[in-house]
Formats: sequence, structure tokens, C-alpha cells
Amino acid sequence: MVETGLNETDLGKVILAACFVNDLGTVVLLGVLVANYDLWLVLFLAVSIPVLALFPKVARWFSDNMSGRVSEPEIKLLFLALLFLGGLAVAAGSEAVLPAYLLGMVAAGLLVRDRVMVQRLRAMAFGLLTPFFFIRAGTLILLSAVASSAGVIILFLGVKLATKFISVHPLTQVFAFGRREGMYTTLLMSTGLTFGTISALFGLNHGIIDREQYTVLVTAVILSAVVPTLIAQAFFQPQPAAVPAETLLEEVSPDV
Repeated sequence: MVETGLNETDLGKVILAACFVNDLGTVVLLGVLVANYDLWLVLFLAVSIPVLALFPKVARWFSDNMSGRVSEPEIKLLFLALLFLGGLAVAAGSEAVLPAYLLGMVAAGLLVRDRVMVQRLRAMAFGLLTPFFFIRAGTLILLSAVASSAGVIILFLGVKLATKFISVHPLTQVFAFGRREGMYTTLLMSTGLTFGTISALFGLNHGIIDREQYTVLVTAVILSAVVPTLIAQAFFQPQPAAVPAETLLEEVSPDV
């Protein structure tokens, strides 16, 4: 959607917002289900709530006072808070992705003010951090299990796509989406990769599932990210939207 400019349209914003709400619900539920309800969890909540509440003000103060003295102060503060809260979450038996997601929410205002910072964070995330996660997740897949459990993988994929279609497509009609836009939205909302992989990896690391079951789940998750996207892009992609001129100007480097 970013490459075609669709994210600048109302449809693109609706899809991104819906994905955000869906992922937020998933990560909160995952955190609740897997947490150990002990003193570590109390400590995690007692620290996380004020840190998340105060982070926007602290980040603005930090940026205003450290800019010019320290290279990329906002990014360093963001990673410090991320590692600190993520470590507490792991110690509490929860998932580090939960505070990461919540921290991203409270830092949204800071990121909106600085598009260059967003681009740098995106480069670090997609160029360095994300590949390591998926390389780790991929090395645990058993190719023999993919072949022997192909039927189960297809079944899981069909169930996932069918439930998403039944849940999303009727709502696109209720809210008067066009046929093309409704199908495109439904197919993109049917995708899933990051949180499905995180859940499967958590289950494997904590002995809830074995490597064969992990292979089945992750393979189905990967296919659920690829198959609907290919169909949506090939047959139901809305007309590319022109990106507003002011957006293009903001993204152009002053040196160009």
C-alpha cells in the first residue's frame, strides 16, 4: 500500500487502522494468556504504566535538550525504553512484543513530528532487526514435516482464510465498500505473519508445541501472508492513488 500510495487514501487508512486494532487485541490477549501471575508481573505493570504514560513528555524534553549534543537522541531513548520494558516482560513470563506495541502507540505523536526519524527507524527495523527474527524462526522449520503434514497445513490455511473472510467481508458490505475495495480489504485482513510467527515461536520455546507442530503452524502462517496478498494485488487492487505533493516534498532530502 505504501508503494502504490494507497496508504494515503481513506481506504488504505481504514485497512491499516483495522490491522492495528486486530494486532493490538492479539498481542494483549497473548500477553494475558502466557503471563506468570506473580510478583514479576506486578513489577512489570507497576513500572510499565508510568513509563508509557510519561514517555511522550520525557521524549520531547530529551529531544529538545539533547539535540545537537548526542547523535539521534530520540532513537536511543526509544530503544532504551524498548529493551527495558521488553526485559521486564520476559522476566514476567509475558511477551516482549506487548510493551513494544504499546510503546509504539504512545510514541506515535513523537514520530509524526519527525518523518526522518520514522525513515531511520524503518531502515533499522526492516534492514537489521526483522531479518534476524525471521531467520531464527525459519531455521526451526522441519522441511520433512512440511511434506508429511501438507494436508494439515492446507486445512489450517483454509480455516484461517475462511474465518477471516466470513468475519470481514460482510462488514465491508455493511459499510458500503465497493465490490473491488471490499474484496481487497478482506484479502489483506486475511493475511498474518508476524504475530502468528511470534505465537508459534513462544509455544515452541515454552514446550507447549513441538517442532513438527511449530512447522505446521508457521508454514500455514507464511502461506496466509503470501496467498491473499498475491490474489489481492493481481485481481482486486484499487487504482493507485496519487501521493499528495506536500508528502513528497517532506520526504525529499534538503540536499537534493
